[in-house]
Amino acid sequence: MSDEDLKKLISSNAKAIEALTAEISEFRVGIDEMKQEWQKDRRGIYELLSRLARSQADFYETQSDFYRRFDEIDERQTRAFPNGGNLRGVARQARMLEILDRYLPPT
Repeated sequence: MSDEDLKKLISSNAKAIEALTAEISEFRVGIDEMKQEWQKDRRGIYELLSRLARSQADFYETQSDFYRRFDEIDERQTRAFPNGGNLRGVARQARMLEILDRYLPPT
């Protein structure tokens, strides 16, 4: 191998090394961008999950309050009409359906 061939080979190898180094650098930048996007998406998902948990807690609290108030009404009716018998249960069901239909109309 002549000196000229050796210089061409060294130059070719240097260009290949530069190209690979640039490719690796671009790849690392791409990975860093993907990591940042992933972290942003992950934070968004955690935020949505926390909102969902708060909404569920609010719903269960409201549901509990609704049933508590309904039981208070039932207790008042029981005290007002002690001999109401089974009619009180039927009236309670009808009243509950009326309230539910008002807030959640049938489709």
